[in-house]
This record gives sequence, structure tokens and C-alpha cells, in this order.
Amino acid sequence: MKFRFFNTSDSYGVISKNFHWIMTAVILFNFAIGLMLEDLEKGPLRFFLFNIHKSLGILVIVLIVPRLLWRLVNSVPVALGGNKFLDKISKYAHYFFYFILLVVAFSGWTYSSARGSVVSVFGLFSVPPLVEKNDVIAKLAVNVHKISVYVFIAVLALHVLASLFHHFILKDKTLRRMWYGNSD
Repeated sequence: MKFRFFNTSDSYGVISKNFHWIMTAVILFNFAIGLMLEDLEKGPLRFFLFNIHKSLGILVIVLIVPRLLWRLVNSVPVALGGNKFLDKISKYAHYFFYFILLVVAFSGWTYSSARGSVVSVFGLFSVPPLVEKNDVIAKLAVNVHKISVYVFIAVLALHVLASLFHHFILKDKTLRRMWYGNSD
């Protein structure tokens, strides 16, 4: 197994892989918490989970910045599909992934701000409100948050299906090269 920090033309380096899988874990965990919040009655558990949910949302924003910078200074491995049109769709789908994640996170932060709620990050510090308390903005922000989550889920499903298509149908190493171990 070759251990590389940087991406090559045919493989992702450990830093890109770490960004990918850490963000995957944070996002999936946060999504699960968001689902639980839908049905929980007001009380200490809901308050606790809401604070974790908001903290993880801020963490997504914090992780996206270095991830995008890393992507800018690091080449992305060559697409293996062999179809220029689909390769271009894949490239733009990845950019859309970042965009929709930022919409989800910032709309959640805006919603909390507009409700007058403090966004404390794991109890360590609070981020400043994005807007003043405003019921109209809160309603708009929560709707944008929910809709953008559904859009994200759809894009995520396509991403997973495309990975599985590459792995099981095309039998190329698209999926393996984002995993740890011998992908060369």
C-alpha cells in the first residue's frame, strides 16, 4: 500500500480521503439528528440534540473551506467513465454538492439567528447571528433549509448510485480510489 498525502492522476491522497469520509460521517450523523428532531417534543433531549445539530452544521461550513482550498491546489484524479459528457456532469455535480451543503448549513444558521437562538458550537463558543430576530426571515430560512436538505439527499443518492454503478457495472476503480488501502 502506498501512502500519499497528495492526489495523483489516478488516485486520491489521504487528505482528500479524510475530508471525504469525515464530512460524510458528520453529514450523515447530522441528518439522523435532524430526523429525530422532527418528532421530539420540547424538552432537555430536544434542546441538547438541537445544539448538537447546529454545532455539526457549523462544522460542515468549517470543513468545506479547507476542503475546497485543498481541491483548488490539488489535482483531481482523471475520471474513469470514458464518457466526456458524463465526466463533465460528474465534475459539476461535485461543485453542486459543496454549494447545496453551504445552502443547507447557512439556511439553518440563518433560521436560528432569525428565531433569536444562540448558535453555540459544542458549548465552546457562539457564532454571531447572521440576521436580527425576524419571524418572516425565520420562516423563509427554515423552508430553504428543509428544501435544500431534500435536494442534497437527491444529489447524495445519485452520487452513491454513480459510485456503485462504477464499481459493480463498469468494474473500474472509481469507488476504490476514494477508499483507504490499495487502490492503485
